[in-house]
Amino acid sequence: MPPSYRDEEPEAVSRARLAAIVESSDDVIVSKTLDGIITSWNRAAEHLFGWTATEAIGRHIMLIVPEERRAEEDDVLARIRRGERVDHFETVRRTKDGRLIDMSITVSPIKDAAGHIVGASKVARDITERRRIEDLRTLLLAREQEARRQAEALNNAKDELLATVSHELRTPLNSIFGWARMLQSGQLDEAARARAINTILRNASAQARLVEDLLDLAWISTGRLRLDFDRVDLNATIEAALETVRPAAGAKDITLVAVLDRSLGAVEGAADRLQQVVWNLVMNSVKFTPAGGRVEISSQRTAGSVVITVSDTGRGISAEVLPHVFEPFRQEDSSSTRAQGGLGLGLTLVRRLVELHGGEVVAQSPGKDRGATFTVTLPMSRQKREAAEDKQMPDGARVLMVDDDPEFLDLTAMVLSRAGAEVRAVSSAAKAYELVNSWLPNVVLADLAMPSEDGFMLCSAMRTIFSQRRAHVAIIAVTAYGTPDSRARATLAGFDLYLTKPVDPVDLAGAVAGVIRRQT
Repeated sequence: MPPSYRDEEPEAVSRARLAAIVESSDDVIVSKTLDGIITSWNRAAEHLFGWTATEAIGRHIMLIVPEERRAEEDDVLARIRRGERVDHFETVRRTKDGRLIDMSITVSPIKDAAGHIVGASKVARDITERRRIEDLRTLLLAREQEARRQAEALNNAKDELLATVSHELRTPLNSIFGWARMLQSGQLDEAARARAINTILRNASAQARLVEDLLDLAWISTGRLRLDFDRVDLNATIEAALETVRPAAGAKDITLVAVLDRSLGAVEGAADRLQQVVWNLVMNSVKFTPAGGRVEISSQRTAGSVVITVSDTGRGISAEVLPHVFEPFRQEDSSSTRAQGGLGLGLTLVRRLVELHGGEVVAQSPGKDRGATFTVTLPMSRQKREAAEDKQMPDGARVLMVDDDPEFLDLTAMVLSRAGAEVRAVSSAAKAYELVNSWLPNVVLADLAMPSEDGFMLCSAMRTIFSQRRAHVAIIAVTAYGTPDSRARATLAGFDLYLTKPVDPVDLAGAVAGVIRRQT
């Protein structure tokens, strides 16, 4: 007996209901033949991929598959032909305008009334935003881990530094106290007394040098080292430095050779600091050159510059250490069993002092046990030195400084002004808001720790103000807080750059100039 209309009606209603569900679904639902020809295409597919159902139906599914994913689609169709369901795999599909979308896809076989597989139904969801969030989370996690690693490394370096400083200061003190007690006892003969006095003087001098190096680095790092520039006879300065090194070289039977250009003439600089540069370089070579070796220092004039070169036949510098030789507290052998003492500040001071003269210093070495060469290049003119020191600003540079430390404001404002920036300095966030109503900066420098309203709140508020005015303004954190948490909070607050105090004002000027140039 043939089925009645009433028997067929529920199936028709069911099909209509299913079609309505498919059409209104937020997920992409597409069906295709076993040959990959699209047979249905819902509204979500139209919205996501850009092709209408009329455009897509009848075309091959490769329409939305990138070239590099074609083998993947062939594998899916092969599995469907075997009656398998392909669950939740993540892939990439292409839109009509060529964009690539991250997707999560499930593919199921479609069977006819006889149970034969005749096609496949694909349900897909756009996971681009989820992927972006996952990638961002991964990036933030990697940054947090790197910040933690750096913090641990800094903490270890601090412990090593304290141990090294303690050792280097206590060692000469031990000799000084020991011989002083012997002198006090009155039991030494004339020769022993002379030896005691010489030992005390030598160790006191060594201790004074360590303390002076630490103080010099601190003054340079805070930008408060005064350099009294005058015309300097560079050759005389080199010879004076050599005289102070000769006893140490003689004790190791090291030959000191000076090859000086007598037509060099005078340069502008701080004589005492240039002598300190030469002394540190030559003493470093003597220190790491074995007995019977040779250290040579030369001077020559080039176009607009003078060049000082110190070379030795010492133990050289490995390729791994060479890029780091000017870093503070850095020595190739920093273990407790190292053969050479010292804090590892000499070359750091050389670089800082040379840079304050507008020059540069480079280190070269063919490798371990093959000697090393240090080359200092200094400008002949004061103008070149000042240009290097001040990190000249682009035209129209306007900098707003917000910090409750008046000394830091005065010093940094002076350096930035000399570099060519128009600088406004205020001591609170409230004053900064008032100022930007009538004056728009290119860059804002803000401390994080301020009374009433801190730098994080300031940055967030400034971002809102500048966004409303459609202004592109860089905001730089300049703070004594160097913890990973502070850096992460600064990034979330919207800071473009994070600088940790003490910061060299010259380096700060360079950072500001660089940010402004990237804006233009």
